[in-house]
Amino acid sequence: MASLDLRQSSTLHSLVCQSILVLLCLVCYGYGGLSGAKFVFDDTVAIVKNKNVNSLPTNWTAIFSHDFWGAPLLSADSHKSFRPLTTLMFHYEYALLGLNAAHMKFLNLLLHCVNTLLMWRLVRSLYVEDIDIERWATLSAALFAAHPVHTEAVSGVVGRAELMFGLIHLLCLLLTVASADKPGVSSVILILLLTAVGMLFKESAITIPLSCIMLDYFQNGTYMLPLKLQQRVITSRLRYLCYICGMLSLLLLRLWWQNFEAPEFKPVDNPIAHNEQLLTRGLSQQYLYVMNFWLMLCPQWLCFDWALGCINLVTSIWDMRLQAVIAFYSFIIVSFMNFRRLAGLMLGLALMVIPFLPASGIIRVGFVIAERTLYVPSIGFCLVSVYGFLYCYKNYAANRYCRVALQTFLMLLFAVFMLRTRQRAAEWLNEEQLFSSALQVCPNNAKVHYNIARLATDNGNSSRAFHHYLKAVQLYPEYESALMNLGNLYREYGQLETAEKYIRAALAAYPAFPVAWMNLGIVQSAQKKYDQALDSYRQALKYRSDYAVCYYNMGNLFLEQHQYGEALHHWQHAVAINPRQPKAWANILTMLDNRGMYEDALRISAQALTQLPTEPSILFIRANVLGKLKHYLEAEALYKQVIELEPRNMLYHTNLGVLYHRWDKLEEAIECYQTAISINSSRATTARDNLGKLLKRLNRETPKESQQ
Repeated sequence: MASLDLRQSSTLHSLVCQSILVLLCLVCYGYGGLSGAKFVFDDTVAIVKNKNVNSLPTNWTAIFSHDFWGAPLLSADSHKSFRPLTTLMFHYEYALLGLNAAHMKFLNLLLHCVNTLLMWRLVRSLYVEDIDIERWATLSAALFAAHPVHTEAVSGVVGRAELMFGLIHLLCLLLTVASADKPGVSSVILILLLTAVGMLFKESAITIPLSCIMLDYFQNGTYMLPLKLQQRVITSRLRYLCYICGMLSLLLLRLWWQNFEAPEFKPVDNPIAHNEQLLTRGLSQQYLYVMNFWLMLCPQWLCFDWALGCINLVTSIWDMRLQAVIAFYSFIIVSFMNFRRLAGLMLGLALMVIPFLPASGIIRVGFVIAERTLYVPSIGFCLVSVYGFLYCYKNYAANRYCRVALQTFLMLLFAVFMLRTRQRAAEWLNEEQLFSSALQVCPNNAKVHYNIARLATDNGNSSRAFHHYLKAVQLYPEYESALMNLGNLYREYGQLETAEKYIRAALAAYPAFPVAWMNLGIVQSAQKKYDQALDSYRQALKYRSDYAVCYYNMGNLFLEQHQYGEALHHWQHAVAINPRQPKAWANILTMLDNRGMYEDALRISAQALTQLPTEPSILFIRANVLGKLKHYLEAEALYKQVIELEPRNMLYHTNLGVLYHRWDKLEEAIECYQTAISINSSRATTARDNLGKLLKRLNRETPKESQQ
């Protein structure tokens, strides 16, 4: 009976702990992850603009041959981040629930809850001497649940890759613990299979076998043996050899899939990796390790992008920041010197360092610091932190007051972390808050100013856009994207010479920049420099042969020169490359309509609508053509459809009025003309003229009817 009561009490305790951990996750992230969530920053490229995600039916070939950002894996522009299963998850969410950030972030939150519970189960299953395992498990998992550094991984949809890596990593560690005393290689094979699956979610999963080796090393008590005997045991253990061989095989297979090509990043993304001085690179990289550790230790400074300008390079051994590096390595050395006595601490350090290896600068990466890459290493950090706290609590809190002080400190720490996480999650709600918060952390980061300017341009705030683009260029004069966008902004205000100057500066910084060449062609076309514009467009196509937007602009260039056949040919080429190019479809249909080729216009508009079934411009032109062919019912239905899509478009109401006018539905025509005039009276000249003619006609007909 006592045994039964004990089991029930243990079960109840477990349920309470797990409920509290899930509640912590929900309290920390429910506000930022569920309420009014939008796609922000990298979500736009990886999801919103990624055809592999938001196109139906599923293009399996593209998903398994393109990188995470939608570019072909073997192209020069690819970052080589091959994560097809993550992309496939996004794609099926889109297919089932539509392109909605809220439900995608909700799934991220659920995965974070699962990872928190898995971590709790993992730590409870460990055998570590001289520590209360239950406390270590509960406090470590609680710290993991509430840690602010996880916000980018949980509140940013693209953090799904990190969450799935964390999930598979924890499952493999649990399998390692469960099979620690069991002979055979079945668990090893299963872990290697899970590693292969994990690599299709995030490349960093290649480190999972190393984490399993370290965990097995501590769980089997190998660390307690003399060093020479340890070496003999490790080299004779078959599962370790299987792990290493399997890991190397998976690495070779992964590199073969990308044709053994290395990604190319720009200096603005990672200035440390591009610095030519070996000493500067080495010292700066060591300081970065400290900064990553500091972000986990004190997550006050959090920024969506730690690129150029956030962290100054360490150029001298006399730089005072190296004191932090010395302190960091001193801590690690002291831990190693006491590894038998502090086994839990060493295990935590191993689980912190190993998953971080791919982001550690061993290979060139496209970032200085990426907070979401700390999601899995923070498992080890939480173990180290709580182990240290419990060690002090047990060995140095001799009296009641010390214990109360430590307990109070711990409660305050959790309260501060929860508040900081909620605050940071709220900043990830939309780009305006996210980018503005970065200015407080990295005011000299050119990429932060660039993103604020880009967002201001999208919102129509040109003065703010000019200010931040100029600031970005001031901080980094060779920032080609900022120079080009600044040129585009000047072009919109008719300052074509200034626009050309900035776009040429962008090309001087990066000559193989197809978008800049195309924009230079647009500026030259506006200046009537048609031959130069054509040369610029051809340069753009030289660097990107499948550039649909460039073919569209070339068509516009030929249209301005009245070369209608060439214009039509280039627009058709644009939609052949990218069938979801609404402006090119609209120009083709407009040309056919103007030439009186109505049957061709109907046929091609039907093709366009298979790709863009709700595109207003295509529906509108098709309605115009049907009206001219006196197919009034079909035309009326299409006009009503486009008006429902864009109810404040004056032109749609005007043309529906024209249709009713031809159809002799005069009252409906008057109503449509009046609606068009009420929307924009200054530009609704056609509606006003037609309304005037219609009213005069009615006035003339009214006396005749009265005389009869």
